[in-house]
Amino acid sequence: MIQCPVCSHRNEDLALLCASCGSYIQERVPTLDFFATLWMMIEYPGKALKRIVIAEHKNYVLMLAMFFGISVGFGLFWAVHAGNRYDNIAYLIIAASGAGLILALPLFYALTGVLHALAVLLGGKGPWRSTYAVAGWALFPFTFATVIVLPVELAAFGLLFFSDNPHPFEVKPLVYGVLIGIDALMALWSVWIGVKGLALAHSIRTWKSFIVVVLVVTAGTFLLYGAARWLLVAP
Repeated sequence: MIQCPVCSHRNEDLALLCASCGSYIQERVPTLDFFATLWMMIEYPGKALKRIVIAEHKNYVLMLAMFFGISVGFGLFWAVHAGNRYDNIAYLIIAASGAGLILALPLFYALTGVLHALAVLLGGKGPWRSTYAVAGWALFPFTFATVIVLPVELAAFGLLFFSDNPHPFEVKPLVYGVLIGIDALMALWSVWIGVKGLALAHSIRTWKSFIVVVLVVTAGTFLLYGAARWLLVAP
């Protein structure tokens, strides 16, 4: 709770104006600075998530969703060993990037909608815009994975990274293990941010937020993997 410095009325933590006298009780956040917010997410994630929720303009969310889509595209091609069907890494990069960009916004809005609905079902009281902002900024680890890790994977393995004959682990086990480990850490980091952010945005217990996020992520992963196998592997 935040106590108004003017009338001493106690307000909700995410309130910008005092419900009693209308005075500002915390700093306005008209827009978010991209790099400052990223750095704050690393140093002070709780403070960063609060700024994201109370920001008047939820900027950069769609950009982060696009990078997430590209990451998902390459992740699905890797998971189903789609490299077995290509002779040239350039064609695979174009196909994976294109699939990711097509998936990006529909997937993001679907995930956001389900997250919001389940949070409300469990007693959440935040607006959809807050869920939208939290879901978008929770994806920033995927931006790092797409911009930094993916080029290293492509440079180290090329088409082999998306194949299983031979499996890339058999060729460069240490390099492959480190890169996949980093990808896994990025995914877990994204889930953790989503859990903390959803709990903050909807004023619900962390365990409820955890159930919602893990349920949505697990269901979405299985659905996407099944669809990728049907489209990319089936004869």
